[in-house]
Amino acid sequence: MYLQNNIVLALLAILSVTGLVVHTDFDYLSKTENVVNGPLIYGIIILIHSVFGASGITEKPLVLEKVFMNTFTKFFVLVLLAFAAVRDFEDTIFVTLLFLAITQLIRNEEERKRHPYIL
Repeated sequence: MYLQNNIVLALLAILSVTGLVVHTDFDYLSKTENVVNGPLIYGIIILIHSVFGASGITEKPLVLEKVFMNTFTKFFVLVLLAFAAVRDFEDTIFVTLLFLAITQLIRNEEERKRHPYIL
C-alpha cells in the first residue's frame, strides 16, 4: 500500500509539473486574477497568513480554529496562499497539487498513519 501511494503521489507531482509547463501562456481567469490581485483581497490573504499562519504572532480565536479544522477550508486557504506566491490561478492549481504531493511523499510511514490523507 505504501509503494502504491508513492506511485500515485509521484504521478500527481509529475502531472502538476507538466501542467505548469504546458499552461505557461494560458490565462483562463484573467478577470478573477485582477480582483484577487487588488489590494483588498491580496492584503487580506497576506494578513491571514502572517497573523494566523505557521508562526502567528497571536493565538487564533476559537472560531477560526474550528473553521480551519475543516478540510475544505484548509485546501481553500492553501490555494489562496499559493496564489499569493505565483499570482496566476492556473499555475496556482498545479503548484498546490505539487506541494501536496511532495508533502505526502516525504512523510514517513508513521506520519502517514497519523495523516492518511494529504490535508
